[in-house]
Amino acid sequence: MPLLNISTNKEIKDEQMLLSKSSDFISSLLNKPENFVMVKLNDSAQMYFSGSNEPCCFIEIKSIGSLKPSKMSKSICEFFSSELEIPIDRIYIYFQNVDSSMWAWNSRTFG
Repeated sequence: MPLLNISTNKEIKDEQMLLSKSSDFISSLLNKPENFVMVKLNDSAQMYFSGSNEPCCFIEIKSIGSLKPSKMSKSICEFFSSELEIPIDRIYIYFQNVDSSMWAWNSRTFG
């Protein structure tokens, strides 16, 4: 809580650096403690978007509250466009607010 899932068809040279930067970015954006942020990366994935296999990215963000898609989309696109060198129009983002009773950590749910 939150979970950031990054999928791209690009090969990421320094995966740990991207994971670390992404964790810090999402923690700041959502105003959530970084010790609760999980980041998952799937690079070199077989992806096809908008009629081509040019570099693209799918970002999935799940969180208990704090999501404001209309206010966050631009900064998320700019961050990943810069980090992955992928055009903004080749990035999809999926936001999902999760009920606290449906998210667990350390053997218990958050709500």
